[in-house]
Amino acid sequence: MASPIGLFGGTFDPVHFGHLRLAAELREAFRLDRVVFLPAGHPWQRSRDTYAGGAERVRMLELAIAGEPAFRVDDREVRRGGPSYTVDTLEEYRREAGPQAPLVFLCGTDAFARVETWHRWESLFELAHFAVAVRADDPGWQSKGPGAIPKALWPRVTMSLRDILDAPAGRIMTFAMTPIAISSTAIRALLQASASIRYLTPDPVVDFIHQHQLYGTRGFPAKLG
Repeated sequence: MASPIGLFGGTFDPVHFGHLRLAAELREAFRLDRVVFLPAGHPWQRSRDTYAGGAERVRMLELAIAGEPAFRVDDREVRRGGPSYTVDTLEEYRREAGPQAPLVFLCGTDAFARVETWHRWESLFELAHFAVAVRADDPGWQSKGPGAIPKALWPRVTMSLRDILDAPAGRIMTFAMTPIAISSTAIRALLQASASIRYLTPDPVVDFIHQHQLYGTRGFPAKLG
């Protein structure tokens, strides 16, 4: 069986230490060869004063993971343009990785509870496993009962890592994530309030934000955190 690959999608607007820690915990929990960050395409209606463009979010990710060989950035969804669906990205990865490589797609509990609303959602499990991140201080996604995920998916749930490593796709497994009270929304709010964001995201990302006057920081001195 080929080495398993982790896929971590999101807007990363901007990337922060919570994202990086979650990627590290995903890699450790599932014994992944690497974790690939997949920044989503940029919605056309977002204002540059509030949000960053796709190329800028990609660059911030590259700066954030510099020096970590197990982390990669893949900008295909940004380059693709238009609506970006998880199933399209997973189909591309499956073709590239081959039929035997385990693909592990990271998902939070809230997002996974709505998986039936995703485009071609039933095809997702033919393409990848799903790693559902549960906060370590949460009583547990599985303890929330059948309403937590579609009933049809319960046969896919496993507690055995071997089920993930021995098959290319099709299983669902939870793992405990360290609760870190950092969010991209909060970082943007701090910047718009002229407050420091140091120690919430890597310093190269902080510097990039000010150098490129992102999130309404035009006129802020570059040295301001």
